[in-house]
Amino acid sequence: MIKVIAADMDGTLLNSLHTLSGETYRTIQDVQRSGIRFMIATGRDFPSARDTLRKFPLHCDWITGSGAEIRSEDGALLQTIPMDVGCFERILSCVRKYPAGIRFCTTGKDLVLTDTDDLEGQLLEESRMFFGGNSDEEIRSSEQFQQMIKRMSQVGSLRELLDLDIPIYKVFVNAENGDIIREIWKEVEKIPGIAVASSFFNNLELTDEKAQKGPAILKYTQMLGYQKEDVMVLGDSLNDLSMFQAGFGAAVAMGNAHEKILDAAGYVTRSNDEDGAAFAMRLAMEDRLEEIKKVK
Repeated sequence: MIKVIAADMDGTLLNSLHTLSGETYRTIQDVQRSGIRFMIATGRDFPSARDTLRKFPLHCDWITGSGAEIRSEDGALLQTIPMDVGCFERILSCVRKYPAGIRFCTTGKDLVLTDTDDLEGQLLEESRMFFGGNSDEEIRSSEQFQQMIKRMSQVGSLRELLDLDIPIYKVFVNAENGDIIREIWKEVEKIPGIAVASSFFNNLELTDEKAQKGPAILKYTQMLGYQKEDVMVLGDSLNDLSMFQAGFGAAVAMGNAHEKILDAAGYVTRSNDEDGAAFAMRLAMEDRLEEIKKVK
C-alpha cells in the first residue's frame, strides 16, 4: 500500500500551460486527506516552485534543486548539498567550446555568466523552447517570464561569481538544439563528483552527485520512518531518472515522458495535459495501480 507520493512538477504535475489543473490540485488534497504523505520533487529551487504554485496552496514536503535541498512541510531547510566550486572552471571550459548559455543557481537567484548587454534577450531566446509556439510578446508578458527576469542577475566572469562566496546548488546549461547539448553532456559527465541530468532536449542540469531526486527522497522518507516499498514517484524527464532507479514501491511515468523514463518505469499513466498525475494518484489511493502497470 502506497504511503508516500513524490511528484515532479514540470511535465508531471504541471500541464503544458505550466500550471496545475483543478483536477490535479483537488487530487493532491484528497491524497493528503486519505493519509498519504505528498511531496514535490523538482529541479526548481524552493522560491520558484512555491511561487509557481502560490495560487494552489499546498502544505507538503519539498525536494528542490533536483535533490540539492530537502524542506519540511513548513518550508524549513533540513538538508542542503551545494556544489564544489572547484569544478566550475572545468565546467565552464567544457561549455564555452560551444554556442551555449550557462547560469549558476542558488536559492532565490540565478547568476547568468555573460558579457552581453541584452540579458533579457538572452533569456528570451532560452525561453522560446519552454513556451513552445508562443510569440516573443506573449512570452515577455507571461507571469513565468517576469518571474525569471526578477530572479536573474548578471556576472561578467567566474572570478566575480566566486567572489560572491554564496552556495551554488546547480549549474544550468542551455543551447539552441539537442546536438550541442549531447556534445557538452559527453564532456561534463567526465568531471568527478558531478551528476548530469536534463529537463528538456536543449538543456543540462549539473549538481553534486549526491544531490539527486532519488537519493534525496530515499533519505528523507527513511528519516520519516517509511520503507522503500511505501513510496510512489511520478516523473517525466531525465532529471527524474534517479527516482526511477531508486527501487521505490511504484515508479510511474507520465504518458509524455522521455523514452528512458518510460523504459525505467513500472507503470505508465496519461500525459500531463490529460491529468495523468491525478489519475495515477487516485489509483494509488484506491490500491488499483495494477491497472496502469507496464506489460513486460
